[in-house]
Amino acid sequence: MNPHFRICSLLLLLFAGSAHAADHQLPGRVLRVIDGDSLVLDVRGSHYHVELTDIDAPELNQPWGQAAADWLHQSLTGSFVVVHNSDTVEDHHIRGRLISRNRDIGLELLYEGLAWCTLRAVTEFPNQGRHYREAEVEARQARRGLWLDEHAVPPWEWRRQGSPYD
Repeated sequence: MNPHFRICSLLLLLFAGSAHAADHQLPGRVLRVIDGDSLVLDVRGSHYHVELTDIDAPELNQPWGQAAADWLHQSLTGSFVVVHNSDTVEDHHIRGRLISRNRDIGLELLYEGLAWCTLRAVTEFPNQGRHYREAEVEARQARRGLWLDEHAVPPWEWRRQGSPYD
């Protein structure tokens, strides 16, 4: 992994910890991966559906969707993680940034070229969002992952248009 990326990731974690000390944190073990940006987390016997915030990975029926899910599965299944800045969508369904072994998983998905940075990340969290945006730009320039496709369709457009595989 790029040393510059590791330093930015560490700085992001340090900043997130100091600037948002009152944020919610939900620790647990990853039971299974649903797709490239969501998973099931076991927290003392209770199961939570977790969606990663500030990124959007391709849908499973979209090019690179299975690759994103496979990367997440290989990286996290069975691992202990912490969900930061979690928002409760509904009972046992939350959104947040996922940290595993001091690594921001959303940031790594962006760096690997397996997700898009969302506008929310850049507008609502300018300092943290900048790192997310930089990781996406670096993956685009290096033509990693989905950026090998010059006409990659963002998942929000894929969902709106309806995929040809539905």
